[in-house]
Amino acid sequence: MVKRILAVILAMLVICSTGCRYIDRIFPDATLQPTSVPSETASDEPVTTDEPTELPTESASEQPTDMPTEVPTDEPTNEPSEVPTEAPTAKPTEEPTPAPTEVATTKYKCRSNVLNVRSAPKSDAPVVGTLKFEEEVQYICSVDNSFASILYKGKTCYCYSSYLVPAKETLYGYLPPQYEYKTDDHGNIQYDNTGAPIMLTSELIDIRLVVPSAEIYQIFGTNKNFTGEVLYKRSVPVIQTGTAKKLMEAAKRFAQDGYRIKIYDCYRPKSVQYILYDIVQNSAYIANPYNSASNHNRAAAVDMTLIGPDGKELEFPSPMHTFTPLVYRSSRYQWTEEQRKNVDYMTSVMLDCGFKLINTEWWHFSDTDYPSYIVLDVDMRDIPMYTARQLGF
Repeated sequence: MVKRILAVILAMLVICSTGCRYIDRIFPDATLQPTSVPSETASDEPVTTDEPTELPTESASEQPTDMPTEVPTDEPTNEPSEVPTEAPTAKPTEEPTPAPTEVATTKYKCRSNVLNVRSAPKSDAPVVGTLKFEEEVQYICSVDNSFASILYKGKTCYCYSSYLVPAKETLYGYLPPQYEYKTDDHGNIQYDNTGAPIMLTSELIDIRLVVPSAEIYQIFGTNKNFTGEVLYKRSVPVIQTGTAKKLMEAAKRFAQDGYRIKIYDCYRPKSVQYILYDIVQNSAYIANPYNSASNHNRAAAVDMTLIGPDGKELEFPSPMHTFTPLVYRSSRYQWTEEQRKNVDYMTSVMLDCGFKLINTEWWHFSDTDYPSYIVLDVDMRDIPMYTARQLGF
């Protein structure tokens, strides 16, 4: 009888040892058990933390179902059934919170002068505020083909998505095509030699798009001009698309010799022409808008200089818009040899590329096709602004 008892005890010890080695092989580190065992097993057996040595002997012959219940020490040991129910519910509450924050940090800006912000993604929804030109806002997401949701004054609001662009993108001016009949001072339509009415056109493009190497300094967009006032409330260096093509060719020619174009003025609204003429009162320098128009008003002229390979402007006879007889081309013999050489070089390239000069300003070049363009008085703030991507560049 004693021998039988001893044999049973010995067999139990062997089974226990084998079961422990099996569990150690599957879970070598006890702290990793919750990530490896399905959570359902935790609710099958009661937790007995006061008797850990009994756990392997009870499960060795089946599967390690009791081991996971030792690990979740941050949960109450007398309520193991709460472990699987609380673990999944914690994740959904955490996941949505970072998403809006991450998206809302995407900065967009307004490309129109004024953009209404509405309480709902509908055109008839109440207006709760406005965005101004280049005002930045936190962009959330696109709602549909028309509206986007934004974070406006701490609230989710809506505006037309087509007027929002990434804040880091540069905006460029573009004025779509316009057409009108050429008329005389009395409004009568003018006809050509064939009897057909003469049609004038206009389509303005930003110089920075077509000649990205050009340096732009619209002098009337600063107070560093002869009026001492800022006359362009927004600097938008646009010219006719036909003129732009010619300027592109000129820029290529200059680049071959290591030079870049610097633009001081291009399109000029006719209303600004009146201001300039009233100050200068000399049509040799400023075209008289009361009886004609400047080719700047047609967006078919540029006031320019050149920048050399060293990044500095070349030497020219005078500062820009210096209205003295020295700026006449006929005064060339009063210029230094270097000044004559630079003016002659710039002039030869511009003439070859389809521009014409005037005698009274060494810096001025007009497109030879200027008679076909409309005289404009569009405030630069009213020129639509787009990203290069929107314009296909």
